Amino acid sequence: MTKAAEDPAAGLQWDDLRYLEALGRLGTAGRVARELGVSVSKVYRRIAQVEEVVGAPCVERGAGRLTETGRALAQIGRETASSLQGLSQRLRFQAKEVEGEVSLTTVEGFIPFVAPVLRDLAERHPRLRVTLHVGDQGPSVRRREVDLALAVVPKPPTGLWGKKLFTIRYGVYGTPAAVAQAPARWIVLGAPLTASPQAVWERSHAEVPAVRTGSMPTILRLVQEGVGLAVLPRRLAALEPSLVEDDRFAASLDAIERPAWLLTHPDLRGEPRVRAAMEALLAVLS
Repeated sequence: MTKAAEDPAAGLQWDDLRYLEALGRLGTAGRVARELGVSVSKVYRRIAQVEEVVGAPCVERGAGRLTETGRALAQIGRETASSLQGLSQRLRFQAKEVEGEVSLTTVEGFIPFVAPVLRDLAERHPRLRVTLHVGDQGPSVRRREVDLALAVVPKPPTGLWGKKLFTIRYGVYGTPAAVAQAPARWIVLGAPLTASPQAVWERSHAEVPAVRTGSMPTILRLVQEGVGLAVLPRRLAALEPSLVEDDRFAASLDAIERPAWLLTHPDLRGEPRVRAAMEALLAVLS
């Protein structure tokens, strides 16, 4: 004895049941044919195949109404259609949902701009985890030690994909009292940043250093407290309304403008977790 004979429903498929489901819902074979885009004869033929499989009539001859067996199978068809629709919706949602871990390396000066990006990512993709490396000697994107980098470089290194975010422009900032003080007192860069263009500029212009530190957040805090003047990225200084620019130095600082880049390995650009982080960074920083 075949399996179909042991269990009449074993030979049924969703494509068969949808004809009965549609007939029970629409009432006539003509309406079923129009909805499914087939001929009326095919509707009857497919229903006859179902009746042959289950060994019982599904439609009352002459009346066109579903029999008890037909109604039971139509109900199964409706439940199957609902389940398939729900599964499809979940799959579409999962395709949009981003999860896993994405790693980013950057320097301290970018943290005030990265913070709102991380907040937005957490709200939009709660299952995405971000590993943040902060420092001038962070892990390498080229060696695939990290997924993304916010870097200050002239152009993307060979083998990496890059998107220019903005040009970093500098100014000398302080509180109004610090700007008015004579001689000016300076907060300057220390190790490990003594080779940076800002530090080179400071050695020629900052005559009376009051504090030397390699921490940009520390410099910003000291400037806010009125300790002295400092060379700051204009974009960073704009976040602090208490600071004013000493425009006597503006022209000489034009020469140290530097581009900021978002970098990644070309193979990672299509990864959903990496793409989500990139889109968020570009939306805020570009």
